[in-house]
Amino acid sequence: MSRLLDGRVSVLLTGGTSGLGAALRRDLLAQGHRVVVLARRASALEPAAGLTLQDSDLGDTDRLPCIVAEIIARHPDISILINNAGVQNAHPLLDPATTPATLHAEIAVNLLAPAILSRAVAPLLVARGKGAIVNVTSGLAWFPKQDAGLYAASKAGLHSFTQSLRYQMEGTGVVVVEVVLPLVDTPMTAGRGAGKISAGAASRAILAGLARGRPVIRVGVARALPVIDTLAPWLGRRMLRTT
Repeated sequence: MSRLLDGRVSVLLTGGTSGLGAALRRDLLAQGHRVVVLARRASALEPAAGLTLQDSDLGDTDRLPCIVAEIIARHPDISILINNAGVQNAHPLLDPATTPATLHAEIAVNLLAPAILSRAVAPLLVARGKGAIVNVTSGLAWFPKQDAGLYAASKAGLHSFTQSLRYQMEGTGVVVVEVVLPLVDTPMTAGRGAGKISAGAASRAILAGLARGRPVIRVGVARALPVIDTLAPWLGRRMLRTT
């Protein structure tokens, strides 16, 4: 697999306003890459050289294809898509805070939007014969959290979709990368869990993996997932059940 960050590349990044997305945005720009941020409040960011901001609610999946088509028309040099944005409703299914709207938002942002964005960007990359689609999943795809069942299910779905898309892109020059995260210190995880990795450290690990051309980038303790899943799945369930 070729190195994905050689030279100066253009990256379409979802959820680049806070947490891990903000760290990725800053690090990519610092490396001299161009970044198009697609997020609900993208325009609130400070303008910067090499940065393009596009407001969009990723949960509005009906409008998303048109928005991405407009972005591609303005930035036909996009070579990497990073599906980073995520929503987690950390409540039990029967909690009053869990509503049809929150359930729909989790599936729309975490699974449908990455698929729609991949469908929109892939033809451009295939025609060029190079590029990458990067999907950010989680250890919860393997060992779900008790109070975030649909989030874990959506990440498991994104993990499966990523594998299938990798098969479909074989021979096209387009690589499909999965980033498997541990618990990252972001606004989404505020007030819960211990032993979090910083967003900056996670971003650096992701970009280092892309620079090395890795098809699967396991960050931090997520590197132990294959071993735990094979030898001691009970341990994984116990560790992540109440993360």
